[in-house]
Amino acid sequence: MRHILFRTAELYNREQVSQINEAISKNFIPAEDGAAKQANKSSEVKFLRLGKIGNIINPFIQFCLSANIDIFGFDLYPLNSDKIVNYNIYKKDTEYSWHTDGEPLSPIRDIKLTCLLNLSEDDYSGGDLFLFDGGQEKKTEKFNNPGTAIIFPSFINHKVSKLISGKRNTLAIWWYGPKFR
Repeated sequence: MRHILFRTAELYNREQVSQINEAISKNFIPAEDGAAKQANKSSEVKFLRLGKIGNIINPFIQFCLSANIDIFGFDLYPLNSDKIVNYNIYKKDTEYSWHTDGEPLSPIRDIKLTCLLNLSEDDYSGGDLFLFDGGQEKKTEKFNNPGTAIIFPSFINHKVSKLISGKRNTLAIWWYGPKFR
């Protein structure tokens, strides 16, 4: 059996990241953050509907679909324009401690994949994404580059370390599918 924890890809340049952020900033909606209850999350979260930015982030969505086909193989529900996505804003001293992404109360679906896009326009230090694998923390170095996407199974323990300086922005899509069996 092959073991692949995650996949990354550099999808956008800084100018494109700025254009994505501009489109996002015009489309926030009120919603409530469903942070993992056992975790410490101090970042700010804003929300928007995928349909408002779907065309501009299509390369990100296609990357996620391809990664699932190539390495994960989960049954996934299609994304639609009403899907709510999270825009995470990390400032100095904010973090998100170890957690998994899931939907334990749903009788019909599970979150299968965590899909993140680094939309930082400012330089930052700290704020590293770590995944837990085989008893070890693995730092995802490439994800610190603006315009880079990462995808991994949502049941993998992960965290964002405390931001030391600057500002870190990410877009998160949790991709659902039928309950694991």
